[in-house]
Amino acid sequence: CEEIQRLIKEFPDRLTMASTGGPVTGNDESDKAGWQSNTLKLENAGAMGIEYSLSCPQGGDGTHGDIVAQNAELTAKIIDWVMEISNPEIPKLFKLTSAVTAIVPIIKAVKSVFNKYPEKKAGITLANTFPAMGFREKEDALWDEGVIIGLSGKGILPITFLSLARACNLGVIVSGNGGAMSYLDAANFLALGTSTVQFCSIVEKYGYGIIDELHSGLSYLLEAKKLRSVQELIGIAQPNPITDFLQLPPKSKSSTLNQNLCLQCGNCTRCPYQAITLNEDKYPEIDKDKCIGCSLCTKLCCTGALYMSKDS
Repeated sequence: CEEIQRLIKEFPDRLTMASTGGPVTGNDESDKAGWQSNTLKLENAGAMGIEYSLSCPQGGDGTHGDIVAQNAELTAKIIDWVMEISNPEIPKLFKLTSAVTAIVPIIKAVKSVFNKYPEKKAGITLANTFPAMGFREKEDALWDEGVIIGLSGKGILPITFLSLARACNLGVIVSGNGGAMSYLDAANFLALGTSTVQFCSIVEKYGYGIIDELHSGLSYLLEAKKLRSVQELIGIAQPNPITDFLQLPPKSKSSTLNQNLCLQCGNCTRCPYQAITLNEDKYPEIDKDKCIGCSLCTKLCCTGALYMSKDS
């Protein structure tokens, strides 16, 4: 709470939000008191918005051994505790996880609680870091100890995209996070329907100055797409952001060689479809009938001699 007051004083022109959680022991009476107490403390400290972690992998388990946000009933219960006593003028975000078999039932459970409090401002944050495990050294042990970690950065971006694609058209406000490392990632979040985008890993890696680059990159993209504002970008990929597998077009591109760039190294012959062989001069020859257009060979080529071109 003291940090919130200090930040507001030091940066009066900025939005100062707080992040918190609460106990999940299975004792509803004491758990409810904990979540509500944390809420009131942060509101009284001057927080302009509060985000509640229901999904951080390292933050403890739910009452059934799961992450809280993997349990629709428990998630809705905790959100109801908060909304019951919260200041309607201070927005609330509830951070959910993509580590679920289906995100839609979770969102619908959350929305049912929001509908009870139409005068209050609330939304969700999706999709957080992804729960995983790593090893670290442990002295005087037969083996290194396993610890819970939250995967972040570019590796989890496709997981977040899928969760956002399915969640953003369900009628709740969404703040996107989990994997965004560039202005293009942010644009994809917004196009899927998020109202805001959160960055963490990229700022930790490159410093706060990267925010200016993200702003300029997004501005360039908007101009290139002939969009007049970020508002026009939000939700532009909805309502059908995912093309069904059976609706995908057949192969339209095949691997093609630029012989002038080829080093004759043979890396491309590792094509798993056996579509590439070397001729007598050690240059690749592509069997268009075997090539399925996966583009793996272009990734294996270190000089860019192989590229994908439209089939004639």
